[in-house]
Amino acid sequence: MPDHSSQPVVSLRDIHKHFGALEVLKGISLEAQKGEVIAILGSSGSGKSTMLRCINMLELPTAGEVAINGEAIRLKVTRNGPAIADQKQIDRIRTRVAMVFQSFNLWSHMTIEQNLIEAPIHVQGRHRSDCIAEAKALLDKVGIADKIDAYPAHLSGGQQQRAAIARALAMHPDVMLFDEPTSALDPERVGEVLKVIRALAEEGRTMLVVTHEMAFAREVASRVIFLHQGRIEEDGPAKETFANPKSERFRQFIATAHNH
Repeated sequence: MPDHSSQPVVSLRDIHKHFGALEVLKGISLEAQKGEVIAILGSSGSGKSTMLRCINMLELPTAGEVAINGEAIRLKVTRNGPAIADQKQIDRIRTRVAMVFQSFNLWSHMTIEQNLIEAPIHVQGRHRSDCIAEAKALLDKVGIADKIDAYPAHLSGGQQQRAAIARALAMHPDVMLFDEPTSALDPERVGEVLKVIRALAEEGRTMLVVTHEMAFAREVASRVIFLHQGRIEEDGPAKETFANPKSERFRQFIATAHNH
């Protein structure tokens, strides 16, 4: 269950994001508590991925504040728009905020084991032997222990995505961000990745998942957020919100999704 007693793991305050003249995010405020699994829904172009990318500063907000575990990320205003004020801070925070992308983003020249141990050893300064032992355990957890010495190209999309999730877990993150983790997969591979994410949710991990998998959002998420044109249109407990949407746009969105 979400832990509301402490400060939120992720806090967004009035986030705006412009790309040139186009305003993609129009004032997004959101808090994710420890143990919350938030499904982020919305049609293409609603700002879901941009919002997610602002959390770990892959995109820098034009205005507003992002805080991780109560620590506000420092940005400065320059002639060319927002810039990172303290790169060390960003590097440190990024080790706490793991991102799993649509396209797996594994290092193709490294084995799966090397993919998992690289950052814990070089970024976090952990012992190689500990990292290797943990890599084995994590690959076992996501069901691909036999692929530890393989290269990414020799894995199916579903296996690559499960390796990417294991790599994210190897950093011991406080929060995991998933950007449409199943959208690049063949339909028959989607279930194996969702099963892993579902197991993480049951462990009480804090996760924000941009997804178009409606059944998954309804059953696995503790909370659902629906974005429309850069604003949060709907935000509530997943099962209640699906059963009884307050927003007409979300009602239409669910109806359209069911017909596909």
